[in-house]
Amino acid sequence: MRHDLTVAGPAFRLRPIGDGDAALVLELRNNPQLNRFLHATSSSLAAQLAWLAQYYERPGDYYFVVERQQDGLPEGVISLYDIDAAGHAGEWGRWILRPGSLAAVESAWLIYRCAFEQLGLDEVYCRTVADNESVVSFHDSCGIAQRTRLPGHFDLDGRRVDAVEHRVNRAAWHDLAPRLEKLAQLTARRLYRA
Repeated sequence: MRHDLTVAGPAFRLRPIGDGDAALVLELRNNPQLNRFLHATSSSLAAQLAWLAQYYERPGDYYFVVERQQDGLPEGVISLYDIDAAGHAGEWGRWILRPGSLAAVESAWLIYRCAFEQLGLDEVYCRTVADNESVVSFHDSCGIAQRTRLPGHFDLDGRRVDAVEHRVNRAAWHDLAPRLEKLAQLTARRLYRA
């Protein structure tokens, strides 16, 4: 949906996606290094713009560009969606970063901050294709204790694949936030030294 939420950290920020970002999404989604665990997508700019037009009308869906604070260079995209207003819960995903990006930890920290601090959610979950070991490992390394395997959860281009769900509630966020913030600050120092 169209929104005006932004959230910034020491090196990166999340800002609302717009039509001008359609080419970025296509670049990321059609990169064979990045799309192995994603649904196939069209390489048509018109199709991506049509998808964004539908997204703008969908309530409870917040799509962001992850960009560098210093120069506005886009690093990737991330979303909070399927927000259940009654249950105060939502899913984060659509997370794709350029190869070699240092925005992983900070973009995760920022999306959780958006969920808990700006949207007032009580619980956030992320579902990752189980074979995507590097992303599953990333969530595990963040210290997320609530982890569940979901057999046959995704239909990935005609085949059923398992997912791993990581859940963070407000109490867990209280413990997780300082850890992610510290890691984000360390990464920012590394980025600015480069």
